Amino acid sequence: MLRRSLLLFFALIAVFALIAEGAIIAFGFTRLLVTALMWSVALAAILTLKITGQPLANLGWSWGPAKHHLIALLLPIGYGGVAYGIAGAIGLARFPTAEGAHAIVLSQNFQALSAPWGLLAALSLTATAGLIRAMSTALGEEIGWRGFLAPRLTAAVGFVPATLLTGAIWALWHMPILVFSTYNGGGDTAFEMASFAVSVIAMSGVFAWLRLDSRSLWPAASLHASHNLFIQSVFDPLSARAGYHITMVSEFGVVTAAVCVLFSLPFWILGTRGFRRVEAAASP
Repeated sequence: MLRRSLLLFFALIAVFALIAEGAIIAFGFTRLLVTALMWSVALAAILTLKITGQPLANLGWSWGPAKHHLIALLLPIGYGGVAYGIAGAIGLARFPTAEGAHAIVLSQNFQALSAPWGLLAALSLTATAGLIRAMSTALGEEIGWRGFLAPRLTAAVGFVPATLLTGAIWALWHMPILVFSTYNGGGDTAFEMASFAVSVIAMSGVFAWLRLDSRSLWPAASLHASHNLFIQSVFDPLSARAGYHITMVSEFGVVTAAVCVLFSLPFWILGTRGFRRVEAAASP
């Protein structure tokens, strides 16, 4: 049953990605096409469960402990602040920029407010209403990657192999639109592909730990939403390239990848130890 479920899920993921990513490459990186792509992962998981006769409750719909959501929401602010702060401090990127702050204010039409208050209002709106909007798309991916795939692979092969494989699949799934659409940082493609893959695989340890430790897919969705929101809508607008052809920050940056590895290490350790404890408890 497990093997059949996984093969069916991967087949559906491939078909849906071919359609949705093909449309993005052909017609542009639009909000609705991206939403369709992200929710195609959920659709693949739900169809797999229905076809194989498994209950949808297996996806982990309980809300989960508050501490897991708190970690999920704050972690991207932490690694984003460190990555962009380091890059800005040593001249690998410009951060923060006055023009970026002004752009954030303009994006919410708060230019009538004085400079500090307009930015504060825009950031507050982004962190609240923006988070709800980000959750609505992030949830689509997390139903599939963490609700369905992560616990099944972990049960089959263990935390580290399962998380590495999930992260590698997740990274590969993004690659066509990274290379052939505008979903990139505008720098050297090879470095951006490598940096993005390292970030995604490293952070998969955090996502997997949140899912398994909380027994809920929602903390992983909170982390995904928080990452997309703060990296793409706050840190990226506040930064600018410093003349290097290699992207240093953003989701595709070398510095971001290195910081993500460091921030994810404790969660890889916790996940490995936690799964060993489950194995030990199940032993006669």
